[in-house]
Amino acid sequence: MLKRTTGSTLPFYGVILLWGFGSGLLLPVLPLYARSLGFSIEEWGLLVTVYAASTFIFEWMWGALSDRVDRRAFIAAGLLSGAALTYLYTLEAFTPFLYALQFVRGATFIMVGPAVKALVSDLNSGGIGLSMGLYSSVRRLGSVAGPIVGTLIAEAWSYESALHVYTAVYLIGALMTAMIPKVVTPPRVEGEATSIIKDSKALFAIRPILVLFAIPVIVYMGRTVIGSYLPIYAQEIVGMSTVGVGVLFSVGNIAGLLTTPVFGWLSDRHGRASVVLTCFLLSMAAMFGISLAGSPLQLTLSLVFFTMCFSPLTPLLLAMLADATPRSLLGTSMGIYSTFENLGIALTPPIYSLIWISYAPSAIFVFGALTQVLGILLLLTTRKQSSN
Repeated sequence: MLKRTTGSTLPFYGVILLWGFGSGLLLPVLPLYARSLGFSIEEWGLLVTVYAASTFIFEWMWGALSDRVDRRAFIAAGLLSGAALTYLYTLEAFTPFLYALQFVRGATFIMVGPAVKALVSDLNSGGIGLSMGLYSSVRRLGSVAGPIVGTLIAEAWSYESALHVYTAVYLIGALMTAMIPKVVTPPRVEGEATSIIKDSKALFAIRPILVLFAIPVIVYMGRTVIGSYLPIYAQEIVGMSTVGVGVLFSVGNIAGLLTTPVFGWLSDRHGRASVVLTCFLLSMAAMFGISLAGSPLQLTLSLVFFTMCFSPLTPLLLAMLADATPRSLLGTSMGIYSTFENLGIALTPPIYSLIWISYAPSAIFVFGALTQVLGILLLLTTRKQSSN
């Protein structure tokens, strides 16, 4: 592969930074905006489900198509759709159609993910583990700033103004994709199947890849309990203020930002499976710690420990997937992987809500910790097979 200079990949990581910033901005602003429009908790949950369902349906397809067309086109188109559809959210005439907008936004904006992840592998020049770690850290850096900026704008002006900033940021990101170096996808050998379905079947036939597709379901079951339920738990059970909850997650994101590239670097030198296994074990211990936290300080320390160990999981697993996937099928592989991430997100809210109501709020973190055991068992099957 042709080595890339830092300068040539700088626009790419600039786009990733803006992508992370927008995602971080939307995370607290969109649910609060929906509530300000009169949506109940149940209606907001349905909005989330509609979005997750559309991403689950379409992401693998966009990933497969990105193996056939310039990946930059998918990044630009996804950012443009996210900008345009989110702007429509702010128009009163479109309020009755928010469910439809959520579905369309999920179906189109999600094309950014697999194309970006495949490009990280295409452009890497210092080890895929380090490159995936850098990608995750740059995106997380944007997500550290996004929530703070978004909530400040919403408080000073309006939720609509915050969403307008989101739109502007993604328009800039779409324009910046033109500066990303073009990568030529390796040609397929003569007679090789070219249909998306056949490409997907070819990937599922490779057992290590099949296991790596299953693991993100477990990872995102753990991630959902933190991202979707910890803010409520911190405020209603631990007694933290709204600003305190924001600081809690900012501090956690900073911790993950610092450790992710370190774990990526270690995986390039000591084996990815061993480092991923360590992350799973430490994350499980941290979730138990969160369930026992009784004060804001204890919860903050537990979350920092969790984020330090959990944040590297996705880039490390993506690096393992990139190692195992033929270059000509990389976009397809990344799309399928992300589809299973979305499956983990879609499955967990009903389970965690039932546990919260039927047992105790803290029990959801115990359950989240136990789900990580499944990830460990799946990972051990890949290690066992590779040693045979």
